This record gives sequence, structure tokens and C-alpha cells, in this order.
Amino acid sequence: MLTRRAALIAAAATLAAPAHAQAPRLTWATLRPGLDHTRTRLDATIGDRLLHVLRISPQRFRFTLLTGEATGKSPRSAARWAREHDLIAATNAGMFHPNGLPVGFAKAEGRVIQPTITRDRCVFVFNRTRARILDRACEPFDAESQPNALQSIRMISCGGENVWTQQDRRWSIACLAQDAHANILFLHTRSPHSVHDFINAIQALPLSLTRCMYLEGGPEATLYARAGETEIERYGSFETAFNENDANGFAWPLPNILGVVPR
Repeated sequence: MLTRRAALIAAAATLAAPAHAQAPRLTWATLRPGLDHTRTRLDATIGDRLLHVLRISPQRFRFTLLTGEATGKSPRSAARWAREHDLIAATNAGMFHPNGLPVGFAKAEGRVIQPTITRDRCVFVFNRTRARILDRACEPFDAESQPNALQSIRMISCGGENVWTQQDRRWSIACLAQDAHANILFLHTRSPHSVHDFINAIQALPLSLTRCMYLEGGPEATLYARAGETEIERYGSFETAFNENDANGFAWPLPNILGVVPR
């Protein structure tokens, strides 16, 4: 949601992440070949303290950006977006303006949804055969040549540094990442963290992250996946100066979604 954007930009100044102790082991469950899920605990004072990670192979799955502007649909939960469009996974398509349009540049199947290219460094680009996160600080981004693109705020620099300064504000977090094996990851924590601390925490895990971009925070932060009889639905709650509790009990409607479909 747009209301926290000023705080996000103010916090995104370069700062190297400190060294960490030996990373804990992660146990992955295969939901479908090329689609794996894990969860682990993070230090937090509120909520279940869980980090959920969905790891997606672009060789087996493709991505789709669905927006209310393009589909004519009103905001709806990630689960409902998934049912209506045969998605096997979904997460927030970044923050959005009050009218529902994405904050950063957005393009879906060749159609420009949001034409403004902001100062944000990260852009998720994808087509029917590839998907990756570009960092505009070290890689070129040609909007015209990309059939699909979603721009948002960088969390990790080209050199692997935590680029957010510390702040007192905390919230639930959903983000998008890429690992050293070119997998795309959806990450979600309901328990609130400052973004700086959250980046340090995920960099300490054996995820081999090379790129990471912020998607959403607070009650709207969402992660959804389904495979066979397994359904994972995670949504946020806490946000400093907005919803300072862990009481949210439902998935908030979202005007835009980043979805995953089989090839």
C-alpha cells in the first residue's frame, strides 16, 4: 500500500550487512516438481515467528502479472485470484496507488499498466521461457523489449549488501527474490520486522540469494500456494502506526497479483 512508501524510501540507503553465525538447515517439501516450500523461525516478539519460502523453477513454471486495470476485476484475495486464473501460487504485485495501479513500472503481456519508471532499482522481468530480477544499478533495463515487468524497491545490492538503514517501524513483509541457481522465491513473514533486520535474517539462511525486492507489508502482505491437497495461505497483520497487533484473521483483497502457472 502506498501510505508507507516514504518510510520505505527513507530506509533504503546503502548499508553493509553484518556477518552471521552458521546458518540453520532448511527442510524443503516438494509440492510439485520445481515447486518447493520451506519454513523456519525468525527472531520476533510478536506472532508465530515463521518465515515461509516458496521456491519456483522458471524451467517448470511461468509467471503472470494480473491487475484489476487489465482484467476489470475488483480487488480480491490471492486465493480467489488463484482459483479464477488457475494459479498454483501467488503473492503481492508490489505496492499500489489508491486507484489500484502499481506504484512502479508495470507491464503485462506487452501492455503497459503503469508507465512511470520510478527511481526504484529492482525490476522483475519475465517471459514464457525466462524470469529474473534485474538491478538497475548494475544491469540495463529496456522497458520496450520486455513483455512483462514489475518494478519495486531493492533490498539487496548487486554486491550482496543489505541496502536498508535501520528504523523503528516494523511490519509483516512479503518479498520476491532470486537465488544463485536462477530460481525465483516468494518470501513471507507475518511477524513484524524492520526491513533491515528482515534482510539480515534471510541473508543468514542457506537460500543463496542474489537479488531481492520488496513487494508489500502489513496486513496486505500475502503468500498463497496450492498443490494437490496442500494449500498454503499466509497473510500479514502488524504494521507500525497502522495496525499494531497480530489479530488480522483474513486475507485482504489485492488489486494486483503476481501469479505462477505450470508450463
